Amino acid sequence: MPSDAVHPRGPYAKSAARRAEIVASATVVFGTHGYRGGSLRQIAKQLDLSLTTVMHHFPTKVSLLAAVLEQEDAADTDFPARAARDGFIPSVLAIVERNLARRELVRMFSIVSAEATHPEHEAHAWLLERYRAVTETYAAAIADDRARGRLDADDDPRALADLVISGWEGIQIRWLTDDTDPVAAMRLLLLGLLRPRA
Repeated sequence: MPSDAVHPRGPYAKSAARRAEIVASATVVFGTHGYRGGSLRQIAKQLDLSLTTVMHHFPTKVSLLAAVLEQEDAADTDFPARAARDGFIPSVLAIVERNLARRELVRMFSIVSAEATHPEHEAHAWLLERYRAVTETYAAAIADDRARGRLDADDDPRALADLVISGWEGIQIRWLTDDTDPVAAMRLLLLGLLRPRA
């Protein structure tokens, strides 16, 4: 396979590199100042770019936030392998524990998810696709755990995955609001819902 197929050159490569640079900067800015406190202007200044350049790649702050969150989701692409090795429940709890150090990113996800529930919101399609993909991944992991004899829950894996996701998002809101322990709450939810075997 030609090397250019793996490492594109020219304008496309420069554009992809610039987008990645902007997303990395936005992760820092939003993580430090929050979604509402961070701005496209701050991100442009941090990169020594014009605001027009940043907006060429990301026309709105919401579109940039969606890219940041998609990148965060990409960090979990090995979830199916980890769940197969360690089990669904320990793998989910590991993400909840990791999120303790990413409070502002979790807050931003909660904000954009709530706003994107409106069908005309620019991130609505992104949110629908995210729910579809995560539900599919979790349902497969739950079914696999059940087949391995790790879980006693006999409900439909997709319905269980939906409940895990919905419960998790509610637990995150409580954590962000009043510091309810999200790890303890998620452990209780998962144990009660999925009934792991001793």
